[in-house]
This record gives sequence, structure tokens and C-alpha cells, in this order.
Amino acid sequence: MKNLLLASVAIIALGAGPTLAQDTNDNADTGAAVGGVAGGTTGAVVGGLVFGPLGAAIGGFTGAALGASAGVQESSVEYARLNPTEPVVIEGDIDVGFAVPDTVEVHVIENDPAYGYFYTQDRLYFVDLSNRTVVYSPGTVVAVEAD
Repeated sequence: MKNLLLASVAIIALGAGPTLAQDTNDNADTGAAVGGVAGGTTGAVVGGLVFGPLGAAIGGFTGAALGASAGVQESSVEYARLNPTEPVVIEGDIDVGFAVPDTVEVHVIENDPAYGYFYTQDRLYFVDLSNRTVVYSPGTVVAVEAD
């Protein structure tokens, strides 16, 4: 019970304030805060499913930091989740900074001209459209179709 209480307090503390990152565009603070929330939520869910309450706290913190640094908005994550695409096959590891080959179709996100996305190996990846590099992955995402 004590561990559950401590984990709950940690999760609440992590969600209490926005996570900010440096960016050069006009909406840097907004994008970073939203990216932190989206990353934190995904990290907490995945961490909680795999490692329980402590995993949720650690996953939430890690996801928030990564999501904020990428600047990917929560609405973009939701759009990609509700609009799944055929997964592509890419050999090797895909990390932040990975240059997406021209043979991979990067799908445009409505109302987000800066980023696109693709699915591979049951993961969702976000790509900076200006240079086709991976900037963020919220982890394994269960794609669903919109009603």
C-alpha cells in the first residue's frame, strides 16, 4: 500500500506542471508543454502496464521529457493514432535523428505542417518534414480507426 501511495504522489507531482524545452519557433513553450503532456501520458501508461506503479512514474517522467524536446503536439499524436497507415519495413534501429529513406512514405498530419508520421514494427514515429529525420516516438501505439 505504501508503494502505491508513493507512486501515486509521484505521478501527480509529474503531472502538476508543464515540461518546457527550448525551441526557436514562436510557439515553443506551448509545443513543449503539450509534447511533454503527450509523452508523459504515453510513458506512464506503458511503464505502468509493464512495471506497475513505479514504472508508470518513471515512464511518465521519461516520456514527458522526450515529448517536450520533440515539440510534437498531442493533437498530432492523436491524429496519427486515429489514422493508422500500412507499416513499412526498415532494417536496423530507428532512433531520434534517424534519416528516413526517400522510399518510405511519410504521411502528412492535418493542421501540423512541421511533422509527418509513419508506422513500422508496431511503433509510431514522427518525422520533421524539413529534413526527414525522426524526432519522436511515443512508443508502441495501438492504432484505432475513428468512429
